[in-house]
Amino acid sequence: MMQRLLTILVATATAGPSYYCAAFSTNNARPQLKKNHDGSSKLSKLSTNHEASSLLSSPPDITTESTTTRMDFLKSMFFASATLPILASSPRPSNAAPPFAIMAEELGYFPVKDEKSGETFMVPAKAKRTSTDQAVELAKYLQSTKAVMYGAFWCPHCQRQKELFGKEAWKYITYVECSPKGYKSQYATCLSNGIDGYPSWKFGNGKSQGGEMELIDIATTSGFKKKFAFDGSLEEGQVPSLGGGGCK
Repeated sequence: MMQRLLTILVATATAGPSYYCAAFSTNNARPQLKKNHDGSSKLSKLSTNHEASSLLSSPPDITTESTTTRMDFLKSMFFASATLPILASSPRPSNAAPPFAIMAEELGYFPVKDEKSGETFMVPAKAKRTSTDQAVELAKYLQSTKAVMYGAFWCPHCQRQKELFGKEAWKYITYVECSPKGYKSQYATCLSNGIDGYPSWKFGNGKSQGGEMELIDIATTSGFKKKFAFDGSLEEGQVPSLGGGGCK
């Protein structure tokens, strides 16, 4: 269709100044040159009874003969070709997720506006996977020993650390948001504790560790494994790896 429009436009643009343009008839006959009263030649006119956009679906029927200038025809063709992409990309009803859900899926966080202050804060996405029973017990132990995880909403390693625990276990973890733009940010607390990377763990037994940790390592470092059994193989391969490390 676009090639057809371009063919018409090119043929029109290259015609001599004394000629006029013609639309294709329903039998696809070629436009015929006709003589003016003064002896000059002209082409039959594109019918004004048809909008330029009708050319996009089917050739118009020419029922009456009239003339139009080459410039008018070019303008109508330009309008038709310009609206073609718009018509082709017209919005259709869909069941697409809302923007914040897309952001949570792709980035791991989404914006929330505070109605009182008017400020926008970023909320980390929730964990999706189901926790193992031992992950829940580990999280409860960390809560009882006052272990803290410091993180930032934009940090993918923090998001993975959350996912390693799973949605049931994560609710027992004490999490401190260190980014000033994060929801319920405790930026000053992070500074006073010397946090310079995310995630950062401070365990109840006085030990600290920077960067994301596998649950078996958290169980060992925090002292949980000394008191309770923890099978690291049950947690392996549950969450795609980011190669370890953390965010700065």
